[in-house]
Amino acid sequence: MSTERKAEILGVAQRVFAEHGYAKTTMDSIAETAGFTKPILYNYFSGKGEIYTEIVTNCAAQLLHALSRATTDASTPRARVEAAVGVYFDMLVRETTTFRILFLQSQRSEMAGELRGVELLLTSFIEEQISIDLDASHRRQLAAAVVGMAEGAAISWLILQETLNWPTPPDDEAQRLARRLATLAWGGLRSVRQD
Repeated sequence: MSTERKAEILGVAQRVFAEHGYAKTTMDSIAETAGFTKPILYNYFSGKGEIYTEIVTNCAAQLLHALSRATTDASTPRARVEAAVGVYFDMLVRETTTFRILFLQSQRSEMAGELRGVELLLTSFIEEQISIDLDASHRRQLAAAVVGMAEGAAISWLILQETLNWPTPPDDEAQRLARRLATLAWGGLRSVRQD
């Protein structure tokens, strides 16, 4: 089996899922868009659920890798928060199709559990970046709140983009979005104390 063909199928499927949603996407529509026969798709994947799961898993892995790389060199808690938020919004703007699948389509499909898995991974990552002396449950709750803010901002941005018929964002769009959220998140985190 060709890894290039598998990657091609995933790329096409990503666009089809983003445009039509999970429920309306079929193996037939993926095969037709890719220019392959359906049996070729079944050589690589057992069904659309497996394709969808792999797209989400790949996205989560890319995001976590980029977050780790960006926060490794950050020397202060604020720098780590800003680096993490910057990576998140950079990926949102560059990988809009993937984020449409995660945040717009997952909400409306039986695959919503995939999104919950990504959220848990991100929460665990952010939790490790919070260096305030707190008990574990308090730290986890704050991390989940930061992830929730980022997700809410991402969904709002995606809905606006959809309303505007998916225009090309300005070059500094990711930095602008990241700066707004990092300011809010850091302002809240620096005032937190153990209760």
